[in-house]
Amino acid sequence: MDYQKKINILVVEDSVASYKAILSVLQNFGFIVTSDRVEWKAEFENRIQDNSWDIVISDYYLPDFDGKYVIQRIKEINPDLPIILITEFIPEEFASEYLNLGAAEFLPKSSIIKLPFVVNRELDAYRLKQSQKKAWDMLVHGEQILTRSQKISHLGHFEVIFPENNTLWSLELYRILGYDFSEVPMMEKVWSLLDSEENNAIQSIWNEVSLKNTSKELVLTLNTKIGRKKVNLWLEAERFDEKRFRIFGTIHDISDVSDLESSIRFNEQLFKGIFNNSSQAIFLLDLQGHIIRMNRNAVLSFERNEPDVQGLELISSIFSDSNEDSIKKLTYGMKLTLKNQRFEVLVSYRLRDGREKYFDCDFYPLNDFYGKIIYIVLEAKDITEKIILERAYAQAQKLEALGTFAGGIAHDFNNLLTPMMAYVSFLNAEWSTNESNEMIEKSIPAIEGISKSLDRAKNLIQQILTYSKIDHSSSRQIDLREQLLQVLNEVKFVSASKVSLFTDLGNESAYIEADPIQIFQILSNLYENSLFALQEVKNPKITITLSRVLYEKSDLYQVGFMKNTEYWKLSFTDNGNGIPKEILDKIFDPFFSTKGGKGTGLGLSIIYGIMAKMGGTILVDSSVGKGTQFDLYFPAWKTMV
Repeated sequence: MDYQKKINILVVEDSVASYKAILSVLQNFGFIVTSDRVEWKAEFENRIQDNSWDIVISDYYLPDFDGKYVIQRIKEINPDLPIILITEFIPEEFASEYLNLGAAEFLPKSSIIKLPFVVNRELDAYRLKQSQKKAWDMLVHGEQILTRSQKISHLGHFEVIFPENNTLWSLELYRILGYDFSEVPMMEKVWSLLDSEENNAIQSIWNEVSLKNTSKELVLTLNTKIGRKKVNLWLEAERFDEKRFRIFGTIHDISDVSDLESSIRFNEQLFKGIFNNSSQAIFLLDLQGHIIRMNRNAVLSFERNEPDVQGLELISSIFSDSNEDSIKKLTYGMKLTLKNQRFEVLVSYRLRDGREKYFDCDFYPLNDFYGKIIYIVLEAKDITEKIILERAYAQAQKLEALGTFAGGIAHDFNNLLTPMMAYVSFLNAEWSTNESNEMIEKSIPAIEGISKSLDRAKNLIQQILTYSKIDHSSSRQIDLREQLLQVLNEVKFVSASKVSLFTDLGNESAYIEADPIQIFQILSNLYENSLFALQEVKNPKITITLSRVLYEKSDLYQVGFMKNTEYWKLSFTDNGNGIPKEILDKIFDPFFSTKGGKGTGLGLSIIYGIMAKMGGTILVDSSVGKGTQFDLYFPAWKTMV
């Protein structure tokens, strides 16, 4: 494809037929045309703002403006852009008027066959002007850059033409040498600033360079009016003919290089210190979101090594396992940052071991001196402990409110049960002396049923009262292992069912501070829950283990509000049906039950409250079809006092 034949034309024409004729003539001539047609003034004003046009072809008579207006507006916006008028109803003698206005050519529509030659001529002229203008702009800009760069880099240059000995110094060389700009440039004045040994050496080198087309570089010390300066001198000779040649050279002031290097090293250390010692996790990203650097806190918080993720895209690598909502927020934050805006967002992050963390992320751009974005910064504050504490506080408030409410109802209901149980006891006592009465004998089973129902109601009321009075228990130091053995003996689950029980309680005494009654309640409730979950399972199995664990080496690390100490970990594991993930967070809520109408929904909430009071906690992990594991953590006592 001939690049010179590609042309982008704006056609100002109200006749579609004329527009097609123009394109056809040009295409037959071999032009590869990209064009647009406008016929109204508003359309024309909109399209002339486009700087991609190579030429404008216009009719004179238009619906709401004319060819004169076209010429004037084009010349205001782009004076060099060629304009060709093509019309049929204006005498050719008026063509000079339009040419004086700035039109490149005037053609009658009857002479449209000449258009390709005119376009070719004007296009060549226009492109030549554009290239000349661009070359001149580059030349001027290059000179400005050279002058500015010499001043910034403290680099001056000189030139000596022989045999005339005409000498030229740049402005920066005057500054380096400490001479006024009125000083006549002579190389002897430069050499006079040298120590005698260096002066003798430079004379020899100067002569050597003069005789040969070669270059030399050396370091000298100048004794200027403003002090001693260490400079780098570079010389190069260029011969024009046998007699005429020139020596071009540069003098670079490197006195401050050592100070500059020290400053750079200091700034690097300062940056590394601030970057790596920040309490926030910091990621430095390029404009495509790829990781350039990450600080020490980011490595620790996200548990990812910098070499493993360097060069990778942040969201698809670091946050690949986060939920969809977090990924959407991060992507939106990245887009806003590229528009020079800050964006703060709360996101979740899942570690490789399955633990979930929460981060308060702040995106912001790093700009250069001119305001251009050069990097993207992500600062992430780990707020996992705060989120967990807020959830725990909300759970505690809910438990407290429901406990108070349930306690009041249970107390009043208990007052109603007391006379009912007294009446049943009275009837049992009275009717036992008249067992011969046939009606009484028929009523005894009903009375016994009422009595059993009242007993069950009493037990339920007792559970509610226990739940509402968790803080009124009496704690003392007990052996958790011994308590567990007693529960195994008393409930006799093994002998009463086909469940296989496996225990690993160790041989060490597990001292804790707790109320023995509440510990019995915890253990028996967990047994009952496990048995219920195993009712429809083949080969049912319960595993109970007891072990001592350290805070930092256990799952407590993800809880956040636990004390950094030793704990006794008691695990109840069954291979039952498991608990669905969507309700797993609700099982500790009061009156929430997975047993349908067969449970009160208070067992696990009571356990949660008791564990919280002791400074421990209960964690649960469950998979549908695989089973459930409850892990209870009791603060450990090393010795029995």
